[in-house]
Amino acid sequence: MAGRLTFPTAGRYDTRFLLEGAVPVAGFGLDFLPVGPAPFPLFRDMITELSYDIGEQALSHYLIARDQGVPITAIPVFPSRFFPQFGITVNAAAGIDKPADLAGKRVGVISFGYNPAVWLRGILQRHHGLDPRSVVWVEDADDPFFSPLRYPRPAGWRIERMAGLADGLFDGPRMRPLAALEDGRLDAFIAPGGGAPCTERTRPLFPDRPAYVREYCAAGGVFPINTVITLRQTTVRANPGLPAALFAAFAEARRRYHAEIAAGREADHMGIATADLGALGLFPDAYGVEPNRAALQRSIDDCLAQGVITRVVTPESLFEAV
Repeated sequence: MAGRLTFPTAGRYDTRFLLEGAVPVAGFGLDFLPVGPAPFPLFRDMITELSYDIGEQALSHYLIARDQGVPITAIPVFPSRFFPQFGITVNAAAGIDKPADLAGKRVGVISFGYNPAVWLRGILQRHHGLDPRSVVWVEDADDPFFSPLRYPRPAGWRIERMAGLADGLFDGPRMRPLAALEDGRLDAFIAPGGGAPCTERTRPLFPDRPAYVREYCAAGGVFPINTVITLRQTTVRANPGLPAALFAAFAEARRRYHAEIAAGREADHMGIATADLGALGLFPDAYGVEPNRAALQRSIDDCLAQGVITRVVTPESLFEAV
């Protein structure tokens, strides 16, 4: 067995089968560093310091890091998928009742290139006819997901920075109401997952989630990828069998996760009923490039169109052979 490898990851969905030791990674010993129910606290560290051998990372963050020459790679494993539409919360007094009403409004994002924001801008344009350049995008001046990694911002877009925008948003893994949205400095805010908690002053832009998902999928919407399993390139060079072994372990873990869903022991995936996902053909899903080609290409296209990556890449080029 090779030396032990570090792997911080969230204990949710199929990753928990690896964390609990139910599914081993053949030939490799992994030291799991639990980060709670969501992996985002270590997103920045993995692409700026490369502190771990393996890590769960947001997809657009991985694309940006690769574009900037960070020596990181990945396997085509996507533990978390999501609908970023459910992460947008609006100030109730801002006059935003539908996506088109976001034109001219100040929309807060933790970082311009962070995954929910990239996905949502593409969806708003593609499915709702909103030109994202008509929105004022206000990002946290501290850029907590990427700093000190620098990446480009697109010319011709309205982008501002706000000091302390996300201060107090996270209480451990949970989110709190956002002060800048509550007091009207922002008209809307895009948060991870299901969005910031709503109060009497705020509400979700898309309140009827099941109905929205049905309409979105009927219109050709893909199931967006939230996270991908990344590896340091130096770790892969030192352990050439690791990508295939890790992929095989995750494929087995995903099989067990789907079996739990089929047995009725799992009710939802990121707040979306798995029965609804199954009826739409989104679950059960599969790992690998080909089953996820449409979503991968959509993310690449959106990153390019929004100017956060500069080089054209193919889905295959992003991943190690498994």
